[in-house]
Amino acid sequence: MARAVPGPPGQWLIGDVTAYQSDRLGWLATNRDRFGDVVRLSSNVIAVHHPELVHQVLAQTNHAYTVDNGLRAGRRERLEQQAHVAEWMAVRREIWSAIADQLTIRHAERFTARVTDELTDLTSSPFDLTQACRRLLGRALTDFCAGAEADPSRLETLAEAADSLFGTALQALLSHEGRVGWWPRPHAREAVRANRHLLDLLEELIRRRLPEGRPEQPRDLVDGLAAGVAAEADLSKAVSVLRSVMFASHGVPGAAQAWIALRLAEHAELSAAIAAEPDADDRYIGAFIKETLRLHPPQWLITRTTAERVRIGGYEIDRGVEVLLCPYLLHRDPRFWRDPERFDPARWLGTGQPHARHAYLPFGAGPRFCPGSQLATAQLTVVTRLLARDYRLKLPPVSEVRATTNGLLMPESVTARLVSVDPRKEVHA
Repeated sequence: MARAVPGPPGQWLIGDVTAYQSDRLGWLATNRDRFGDVVRLSSNVIAVHHPELVHQVLAQTNHAYTVDNGLRAGRRERLEQQAHVAEWMAVRREIWSAIADQLTIRHAERFTARVTDELTDLTSSPFDLTQACRRLLGRALTDFCAGAEADPSRLETLAEAADSLFGTALQALLSHEGRVGWWPRPHAREAVRANRHLLDLLEELIRRRLPEGRPEQPRDLVDGLAAGVAAEADLSKAVSVLRSVMFASHGVPGAAQAWIALRLAEHAELSAAIAAEPDADDRYIGAFIKETLRLHPPQWLITRTTAERVRIGGYEIDRGVEVLLCPYLLHRDPRFWRDPERFDPARWLGTGQPHARHAYLPFGAGPRFCPGSQLATAQLTVVTRLLARDYRLKLPPVSEVRATTNGLLMPESVTARLVSVDPRKEVHA
């Protein structure tokens, strides 16, 4: 007889979902310590905490596990979605690997100039930290995808559409609406409408570029994608890749930048070290960003759904079970990190990895590893260097900041002030 996954008794039908919803991180941490690395939340939801088991789930995604975005209802719809995954992933890899590096270089030049202007504007008055960072990095992503557009209003419309899709899709996933085809699903319907709107905008954008011909060097992702469009099928693939980049990369860099700003304000000596580092040397700033993402991973929770009967940590898990993976707890687990609650960028400057294998997942892992992670890191590096070198941040201590886990892990209701400084005076001070 198969062993049952242990967990708190909970309530009939819904398990311990009510307690989980009231304090997600608290529930996951408490029950991991109480029941071990595989814990039952309800009859069709489990949490997995050991890095080897987490890696097993992520590595088998697209085969034994699926990524459920909350928009599909019923087994047939989800099977149809799964049937197209292999083709979509192949197209994404082919296009991204061909153009990402050269586009990042072109984008970085535009991005640095625009960020400098936007940071200057923020010095005029207090602002909400998370909103400002999400807007700054969200517009950066739009610039990478479509920055060659001459009309700024089109870029703003595109950014707003991507933001709407991200928010509605997240709400659909978190709402736990019924997943049978006949069940009312208002959140999913809203997300489907937002998705259709974004797809229409992206298709229109690519079609506008087609008559221009292929530039010698792509100015943005749309240029790179449009160059490969020779038929309607190619157009559909290009739109799909563009949409996936805008959706998958949206929100996370902005949330990460908000946490980085808080850590810069709290650790003046580390901020000074970043400011003194030559632009060509990203070693210390890279360690600072890695450490911030360790303690404050925006994607604090990753979910997968079993596509077949699987075995996890000695337990037989049926098809259709949702599997929760928590990078936040994994990154702070003393079994896999030394002094995990301490903010210490220097841990990343040694010769070896500062953690157990598979215990660091700021951008996921496996086949669905975030393709925009290098771009996001490059953008975070630019903004962090500018903040450390040219500004002083006035923010509360991290210990006083409340984090929301309703979607991404983000600082909640933090008022910030940004003060411009003269770097030359700072050097001689």
